[in-house]
Amino acid sequence: MLKLLNGLQPPDTLPRLNGKTPRMNQFLTLYRLLNIILLSVSQPDQDDQTDYTTYHQTIAKAQQLIAHKHYQEALSLYNQVVDRYEFVFSRDYKVATQLALQVGQKQQAFTYLKKAIATGWTMSDIKKNALLTPLQGDPQWRVVEQQYDSLRARYQTGGNQAIRARVEKMFKKDQRKALLALFRMGATQEQYAEKRFAPHNEQQMGQLLPIIDQYGYPGERLIHNSYWAAVMLSHHNSISKAYTLKDTVYPHVRPKLMKALKSGQLSPYEFAMIDDWYMAVKTNGQQTHFGYLSSSLTAQAKANVDQRRAAIGLSSVETISLLTDLHQQTGFNCYLPSNLVKKIAPAE
Repeated sequence: MLKLLNGLQPPDTLPRLNGKTPRMNQFLTLYRLLNIILLSVSQPDQDDQTDYTTYHQTIAKAQQLIAHKHYQEALSLYNQVVDRYEFVFSRDYKVATQLALQVGQKQQAFTYLKKAIATGWTMSDIKKNALLTPLQGDPQWRVVEQQYDSLRARYQTGGNQAIRARVEKMFKKDQRKALLALFRMGATQEQYAEKRFAPHNEQQMGQLLPIIDQYGYPGERLIHNSYWAAVMLSHHNSISKAYTLKDTVYPHVRPKLMKALKSGQLSPYEFAMIDDWYMAVKTNGQQTHFGYLSSSLTAQAKANVDQRRAAIGLSSVETISLLTDLHQQTGFNCYLPSNLVKKIAPAE
């Protein structure tokens, strides 16, 4: 088991294992053969799709404006994104709803609220946001309540349901195996990880990678869930240093994830989590690409992190810190992943 290194904390139920097995070599051979078949049949055409790198970079600029309470200017950027892109991440509809209300555009707030519901925002979570309480006193709120079930149904029945069911089944298996590791300690835990979790993980990758090749990355856009595949890939990347150093799966799939970022199938938040687990385990916590797992960074490391974040459309360390303060002070919520919104302290 990896120990906590330089302030890095493992995700829940995250097993570690050691080394590379013959099964992985067999899997890679079979995977490459299957990959050739899938590419010849149904590889999605990305050439005509809008570049979502620009999407996320625009959102990052808007978040910087939000951090300094320039709500009207931020709303203008969110409006641009919504008008330009066919698919909009649910998180961004949630933020746009708050921005519209902040600048007195109540009708637009209701429009974005309905879009957020249709992409997964539940009524219980909406009511937890104190900034949105004024909407409940408006006559249009009753309309939202009346339309809620039909809006919610768009989220529940949309996307590729067959692939969603497959990925969800894989995720549940992943969680069961990971949970079993928690009840073991020391060498026993290590032995379990190597003997039981490694073969399971290789089987998971053997199913997940062909899905990525045939249908694209199974995230929010494809299956209306951004968590399942990202966690499984993060588990793969956090097996052990020895395993990671020999691993050929993630170096192979990483360019596919970058392509998924560009096409809007993967958000930079999930990519940063997946990629930073690889770097953290590979370097014993000494290096990071995006600071996703870091509790402290040197000035040079922070500059490098900010540069890499900007390239994929993630806000800087400073902006995230300001947004965290804004949330605590005003309740304005950008709905960022919990690992990302923690404070990153300066290191010597």
